[in-house]
Amino acid sequence: MPGLEFRDLHKSFGAVRALDGVSFAVLEGETHACVGENGAGKSTLLKILAGIIRPDRGEIRWRDAPLAVASPREALAAGIGMVYQERPFFPNLSVTANIFAGHEIVGRAGRLDERAMRSRAAALLAQLRVPVSPDVRMEHVSPAIVQLVQVARALAFDCRLLVLDEPTDALTDAEAARLFDVLAGLKARGVTILFVSHRLPEVFRLCDRMTVLRDGRFVATFDRQEASIDQIVRAMVGREPPDRVERERPAAEVRPALSVRELARRPRLNGVSFDVMAGEIVAVFGLVGSGRTELLEAIFGLARLEAGSVDVHGQRLPSGMPAAAIRAGVALVPEERQRQGLFGNLSLADNLALPRAVLAGRAYIRDRDERERSSVLMKALAIKAPHLGATPDRLSGGNQQKVVVAKWLGTGPRVLLLDEPTKGVDVGAKYELHNIIRREASRGMACVIASSDLPEVLALADRILVMRDGRLTGELTGATADETQVMRLAAAQA
Repeated sequence: MPGLEFRDLHKSFGAVRALDGVSFAVLEGETHACVGENGAGKSTLLKILAGIIRPDRGEIRWRDAPLAVASPREALAAGIGMVYQERPFFPNLSVTANIFAGHEIVGRAGRLDERAMRSRAAALLAQLRVPVSPDVRMEHVSPAIVQLVQVARALAFDCRLLVLDEPTDALTDAEAARLFDVLAGLKARGVTILFVSHRLPEVFRLCDRMTVLRDGRFVATFDRQEASIDQIVRAMVGREPPDRVERERPAAEVRPALSVRELARRPRLNGVSFDVMAGEIVAVFGLVGSGRTELLEAIFGLARLEAGSVDVHGQRLPSGMPAAAIRAGVALVPEERQRQGLFGNLSLADNLALPRAVLAGRAYIRDRDERERSSVLMKALAIKAPHLGATPDRLSGGNQQKVVVAKWLGTGPRVLLLDEPTKGVDVGAKYELHNIIRREASRGMACVIASSDLPEVLALADRILVMRDGRLTGELTGATADETQVMRLAAAQA
């Protein structure tokens, strides 16, 4: 029987139509995936379900009764638990306090019943097999534990419908496997699960059925036993996924665009050396803890080096000075775009203009000139947004990432560093970002990509540098490398 039904949902934000008559059903007790490109309408659908926004038209039904909630608190009271992609929590409070935040157990005289909450939290953590004390502060736990604490919070209030939005983005394979074991146990107890993810192998591993949205519309619902990943991708993007694209390379120069020599910042970096030529795309691949991110941050000057040097077109960069790196033509697209790459309270125009203003040494933004340049950047990178005055939180993940790339391209960099450039974006946005990187490299920019996405590395890179324990373990040619060769070097297997 249908447990959750979306019926003819419509929602627009100005001229942007986020949902256009979406209807589909989630059977009670099943694990159901909702997939689609960024901008397909998934986040809007979840916000309506959580009571964060209201639809313009249509309704949601739960167990054959209308469901109308005006806030996340009301959704939780109705038995709907949300596990958000951004993993909101209070870092200075305990695990117990985070589980019961906003719904504390109160005893006599209106006082918090700390003992009851701790006992209940301990029982939930044991049930979910979460290896953490209910008393530890959240700032001291891993992203995987944060995710499982959100699940515990949902279960603390008799959740019958659990909604997970990109739950494995920050998890290792082992941590994701633990989460899937927990979800399988919840499903066995009759909990209905709505799973939103861009990682299709995980969707096929976990879900019974999957619904595809595209451009705010319902496309189809597939049974896992009768569908393939390629079929789902075609439904998501409306086209065949491209293979590796060979591109024109600019004429080779004698001097490298980027020269890195014996970089050391222990324990993450131990004597790393390599060169990147103008127009070349070099990917740095490694498993968790290999030092990929630390390498890019060291090149950009976010960390002071213990030893080694970085030269850009023959110019030596001072250690630990990002401003000097930017002036020399180096740009860094960070892994955490929302925390490190965007100003959430500023408009898109200001986000795009700030790096140029800072580079020019101006204390203010010239609105008319900068808005025109920002508009050109948005068109060049096909950024979908209501208008230049919108804030980044109104954009999909893929469009947010393109804003971060665009603001740096506006400074005319000669070396572009990208850390997990397609993390948390869907298939279509990933291909668009790949094409942007290829285009800039063909124009002569040196591009260095740190990525844990092996298919991405193989699709993009001219050369692949493999890291393990802060060291380079090998180098491969992108056009001839395969997954086995790369993983052998990453795992240091003989």
